[in-house]
Amino acid sequence: MPEKKRSPHTIPYQDHGASAPASWRRLLSAALLTGAARHIGSLLAGLAVTWWQHD
Repeated sequence: MPEKKRSPHTIPYQDHGASAPASWRRLLSAALLTGAARHIGSLLAGLAVTWWQHD
């Protein structure tokens, strides 16, 4: 019996693997940006409270 030529299964897997690092980078960037914004916001709130109670 002649063997049937199959399309390689690595092509969809490579496409999926290629998009995964981009999504991880995007997720990490969003997490770092959110953390930095929260940290800066808490510092500004602390400065505002300190300034408000300065009298």
